[in-house]
Amino acid sequence: MKKLLINTQGIIQILVGVSAAVSGLMLMFSPSGSLLQAPLEMLKESPFNDFLVPGFILFAVNGVGQLVAAYLTLRRKRAAALTGAVFGLGLMIWIFVQVTMIGGGHILQNSYFFIGVAETALAFLIAVFGSDAERSIAAGNAG
Repeated sequence: MKKLLINTQGIIQILVGVSAAVSGLMLMFSPSGSLLQAPLEMLKESPFNDFLVPGFILFAVNGVGQLVAAYLTLRRKRAAALTGAVFGLGLMIWIFVQVTMIGGGHILQNSYFFIGVAETALAFLIAVFGSDAERSIAAGNAG
């Protein structure tokens, strides 16, 4: 069961990481938003004049961060559950802030928010099943 949870979380993190890294790079290379067909008018209620800073944050946090989390998860490092929870919550916060600043209702926003919920839930389950597995291994070694 834990293997399925870990593999599922790792795949989610890779997909989010790659899509965020590519989108972030596109926004940084074209701060006007033209490569993603994102009009600058979207930012009129935000503190940003163009997409350079949001693109960098998207690239660094949801791109590189999720890919590092995927590495830790798929290598079954002890920090996998924690990084999954942190970056799952981070993804939900990213979408919440985005909807607050530029408006919501796009299917991608809803989808990525749900993915953040799923990643956070998987991290919790990995932590719970990991603790159970470690306890049973310790109990088996104690006798």
